[in-house]
Order: sequence, then C-alpha cells, then structure tokens
Amino acid sequence: MDKAWNKETESDKICERIKRNFTNRWRTRYWVSVVYYEPEHGYNLFFNIQPRNTYSRSVPIARLADCEYSELLDIITKVRKTYQFTLNYLNFTDDQVREMRRMFR
Repeated sequence: MDKAWNKETESDKICERIKRNFTNRWRTRYWVSVVYYEPEHGYNLFFNIQPRNTYSRSVPIARLADCEYSELLDIITKVRKTYQFTLNYLNFTDDQVREMRRMFR
C-alpha cells in the first residue's frame, strides 16, 4: 500500500499549517496533540488553542496513515526544531511516552 504522505515534506506541511493557525496572542495557551490511531496504524496531529477563560479549540494539522513509530519521531523532531510547543501524547504505551518526553525536552 502506498502512503498518502512523504516523510521528507510532511514536517514542512505541518509547520505551515501551524503557522496559519498560530497568532501568538497574549494569555493564550498553545500545544500539539499526537494521537495514535490503531485501526489505520497511524497518527493524527492536532494544534490546540485555548485563550484564557474560554474553551479550547483543536485544529487537525496532519493525518499519517500507515506510519511507523520511527517515522513519527523523525517528523516530530523536525517540527519541534521550528516550534517549541508542548506535546501531548494520547493512546501511546508508557514506554513510548517516556521515550518521547526524554527526546523532546
């Protein structure tokens, strides 16, 4: 099965999508959620925005279907060099979360 995305250019596309949604407002919290989606053996990335005293908004920025864990780490590393947002990991094993937190401090 061919992948619908390319590892080399996907990090650039993710950074561009974050740039479109990032406004750097005062008293606003920003973070990226990385979610493992088992049926597709892939990952979804969301950019979250929460102004003070309001509800958060989640913007989907990437869908990596049929993605290996090592490829995800490469993509996140490149995105992390551009933006130093907090990363939130969902549906990962404890060992994977521990490894990613050590990597992206």
